[in-house]
Amino acid sequence: NGVTGSFEEAVRQMSQVLAITGQVIPVTSADVQLEAVFENGTQVVGESKICDFKKQQDCRIHHVNLIPAKPEPLPSALEAIRDADLILLGPGSLYTSVIPNLLVEGVPQAIAETDVLKIYICNIMTQDGETEGYTAADHVQALMEHGAPGMVDLCLANCAPVPENLLGRYEEEGAVPLVVDRERIAAMGLELVERPVAREKGDFARHDPDKLAEAVLDIYRQRAMRIFRGKNRYIIEE
Repeated sequence: NGVTGSFEEAVRQMSQVLAITGQVIPVTSADVQLEAVFENGTQVVGESKICDFKKQQDCRIHHVNLIPAKPEPLPSALEAIRDADLILLGPGSLYTSVIPNLLVEGVPQAIAETDVLKIYICNIMTQDGETEGYTAADHVQALMEHGAPGMVDLCLANCAPVPENLLGRYEEEGAVPLVVDRERIAAMGLELVERPVAREKGDFARHDPDKLAEAVLDIYRQRAMRIFRGKNRYIIEE
């Protein structure tokens, strides 16, 4: 940041140095902190403090804020959203990775206003210090409460079993495979697709990158055919 003159340019140059395939765009260049407010009214500031503080309070997170609130977005972030052919939210930590992006001014509205397919990718497991006891619908509800109506069209959830050797390790920290409550998701007006996208081996319960990519592209191909109508103009047909 000090060498390049801006955080946005620093990320761009680091992407080149690391030969990243694709483009990493910061959602804002503002110097912000993340605040979590809990159902008992207590609050804590600082992403790294949220997990331990939640365990001490032993209650759910009610919502999260950015300090200062509603920072200005980078124009390149909004442009990328408007130009996208497909928008994916997640997977990742609900309150400390996914939702904070939606607290930047205009970002959830920009996502909602696009005509492309918008998919929320559910986590494989609940997360210690953030989402213990949460179902898939709880994740979606929190996402929508921090975002904007029309921001998600479809939820993609894992249906493959988590290897038995991993379950005990996760249970020690209160984490379990995410329960997919189909009726609640349907009641929200969202489509649900379940695919076996979890890794079969490894030390952690994670998405298999190839299986997840295949599932996302298959969903995309089934639901939208794009017809070119000139520069940046498309018609989407079911």
